[in-house]
This record gives sequence, C-alpha cells and structure tokens, in this order.
Amino acid sequence: MVANTVRKIRKSMPIIKWLSGNYKVVSFFLMAVIVLEICVFLPYGYVPVALLLVVVILLCVRINMEKCMFTLSIILLCAGFFGPYLGLPAMENIFLFRVLLPIHLVLFLFFYKKDWARIRKIRIFLLLYIFFIFTMAITLFWTDSLSGSLRYIYFLFEWLYVFFICVYFLKDVKSYRVFAKCTVILYILFIAIGLWEVITGMHLPRSGSTFYITTTSEHQPTGFQFNTNDYAALLSILFPVVIIEMSKWRKRVAIIAISIISVVAIYLIIVTFSRMAMLVILIEVIVLLVSWMRSWIFVGIILGGLGTALISYYFQWNWIVQLFSDITRAFTDKNGSTLERIEMYKATWSLIRDSNFIGIGAGMLPTHLSTVMYGFENASASYWSPHNYWLEVLANGGILAFLPLISFFILYFINSIYYWVKARGRVESAVPFLIGVAFVCASIGLSGTFDKMFLGLGLGIGMTLLNIHYRETSGKEISNQS
Repeated sequence: MVANTVRKIRKSMPIIKWLSGNYKVVSFFLMAVIVLEICVFLPYGYVPVALLLVVVILLCVRINMEKCMFTLSIILLCAGFFGPYLGLPAMENIFLFRVLLPIHLVLFLFFYKKDWARIRKIRIFLLLYIFFIFTMAITLFWTDSLSGSLRYIYFLFEWLYVFFICVYFLKDVKSYRVFAKCTVILYILFIAIGLWEVITGMHLPRSGSTFYITTTSEHQPTGFQFNTNDYAALLSILFPVVIIEMSKWRKRVAIIAISIISVVAIYLIIVTFSRMAMLVILIEVIVLLVSWMRSWIFVGIILGGLGTALISYYFQWNWIVQLFSDITRAFTDKNGSTLERIEMYKATWSLIRDSNFIGIGAGMLPTHLSTVMYGFENASASYWSPHNYWLEVLANGGILAFLPLISFFILYFINSIYYWVKARGRVESAVPFLIGVAFVCASIGLSGTFDKMFLGLGLGIGMTLLNIHYRETSGKEISNQS
C-alpha cells in the first residue's frame, strides 16, 4: 500500500523522481552551494569557485575515471615537491598541490567506483594514522589557538591523503613505475638546480639563503626547499627510489647514470653540511652495494671512484680537499647548534611533564617553546622550531597521540625488514627500509617535519612498495592453490 503510494507520488512529481535518480549530482551541487556561501566570508573566495568550475567541466565530459584519477594522482604527488613555487601570485598558501587535493577528494568520493581491496593488505597503517589525527584533534578542547591547531591538523590530513593516494592508485608495479620515472626526472631537476646554486651562488626566490646570510650559505644548495637541511633530506629520502628505477634501464646506460647521479647527490649533501643526511646517504650506498654484489661492474665503478678520491686527496686537488674539509666541519663546527638543540629538548620535555602528558594542543609547541627559551612572551619572534618530530608530537598531543604514531612506525619497520629478509636481500626490497631510515634521521635533523610534504611522499612510496609486495604474494598463493 505504502509502496504504491510512493510510486504514484513519483509519477505525479517528476522533479522528485529526477532527484532520487541523480542523488550524487544533487549532493555534489548542495555541497557546492554551501562552499560558495562560506567563501563569501573568506578572503580569496573566488579560488574555490574556480575549483568548482574545473570539477564541473570534468563531469560534463565523458572520460575514463580510472585513468583520469590516476593521472590526477601523479600530477598531485609531483606537485607536492614544489610547494609554493607552483602557487598563485601573492598567495603563497594556495599552490597547485592544495588546489588539486580537494578536486581529487571530491571526484573520488562522489564519482569514482571504489575498490577497497587495493589497500586491504596495509590498511592497518592508514587506520593507525587516522587514529593519530583523531587523538591530536581531541586537544582542540584545551588548545591556546584553535586556528593554529586546525592548521596543524590539516597538515596531518594532507599526509594521510598522500599515503592513501600512493597506496590506492600506485597499486601495482606498472602504475608505480610511472610515478618512479617522474621522480627520476624531478630528481635530476633538483640536483641540477643544486649544482647551479653551488656554482653561481644564486638561489630561487623562496630559498632561505635569500633571507639570511652566513659565511657558507651563498654557495650551499636549497633547491625548491627553504633551507639546506630540507634539501639534503629530500635528496636522501628519494635516493634509493631513483637509483632502483635507473637500474632498470639498459645496463651500460644504467651504470653511467647511477654513477653520475650518486656522485652528484653525495657531493650536494656534503656541501649542505647536513650531518644526518650524510649518515643516511652512507647507509643507503652501503645497503645498495651489499644488495648489488652480483654486479661487479657497478661495485668496480664505486670502488674506482673512491680510489680516485683518495688519490686526488693525496695529491691535494683543491675541490677534493674542500670536500673532505666540509665533512670534517659538519661534524666538528656545530657544537653551538648541538648544545642549543639539547636545550630545546630539555625545554620541550619540561612542557610535556607540565601538561601531565595530555599535550599542550596540536601545533602549539613552537609558541610555548619560544616562551620557555626566551623567558617571556616575545610577540616579534613567537616561533621556535623544536627540531625533534617525536618530542613535538608528544608535546602537542600527549601520550594518547604518541602511541598510535609510534605504533605506525614500529609496524612500518617490522614490515620493511620482513620484506627485505623474505626477498633475500633483493635490492628493490631494501627501498622501504631505507626510506624509513631517512625519515627517522630527518625527524631529528630538520627544524620541523609536519609541513615537509616530501617526507610524507617518501613514506607513501615505502607503503606502496610494501602493498605491491603483499598483493603479489597473495596473488601467487591463490594461483598456486588453484
């Protein structure tokens, strides 16, 4: 009886029938209206309007959504390396990555057929990180600055979404290698810019070297990053990805390319004076060499290069002597910086204890740390970088937020080492582990990490390789059983 009544109403009211049959489109436009209303009260409100128009154009054209979303994912991930350099004029916080992210999210939620089986093997990583964000969001109830905490949580969401895009859309070897090839091209661009900076002493507009001048900063590379440590961390975390992809080229070309890229990357990391990046690149080279012992030609080139360096140093070739001098200075001339960091660690720990381990609020550590370090509130310099990712998380979110995060990384390393051992040291299997090592070193070597998108991309690549491995393993097991 009721069903017949509903059918009669639908027949007599075609608008209701159309709305019920096109609920996705209706939902999308309702959201669009809400967004437009909000934009009236926000500066640069025309930007979301432009995003909406782009989405509408995409929807009006019949396209293969799988290919469209994959292409958009690759562009979005690559844009993450450039940050504000791909931004709108006079609006540094609105750049290509942040423009594409909401478009990608809306298309995925409303117009894309999901296949959740793609992430089934490593969904625990995503769940732990979601729980980490949730526990960090709890601190909104007692934070000193609601806007500052929301900004911090938004950065965490960006990392989560990058993880998801990497794992979901780089679902197999073929799709992953498309992104890996793009990474190789970008890596060559990054080191080319670094060499240009070292040779000319010139820097890109947003480089920290254009704002502060030291005795060494003029000829130290920063690339598309703000400072030298960030640049060195970028080179080190992507190094194994690039080298492994190059190893798949024709043998002779691969040997030449790998040798050149390795030498240049190591040189640029050394001239940044970044101690942690030097240790990371050393670990990566050793691990890759051990995994590559069957390729005696490659080992011979590396050993020959080291022999040439030692001979050059013996004969006092200027640039080799300067290189060894830079390495020595990096580990001996930074006592002041090291002592300052120790003081910051002590001050951060005091803030953690004073908060009774419940956290002072998401993203609030820098301003609180500034007050402790200066001894008073300094309105003109209210930001003090903690230089330690782990203490920063513990101070911001307390033990409740720290537990899911540390569980995330423990699980990541367990799976990475297990993959490496199970693959019997095959060189490709070392990449997730090396990325994890690079991240851990960067987490105590950089002034901050949550706004460094290339670190999130690195972890996303690591999880992608683990996911591909487990999916291929399970596929082989199923085929063997059948």
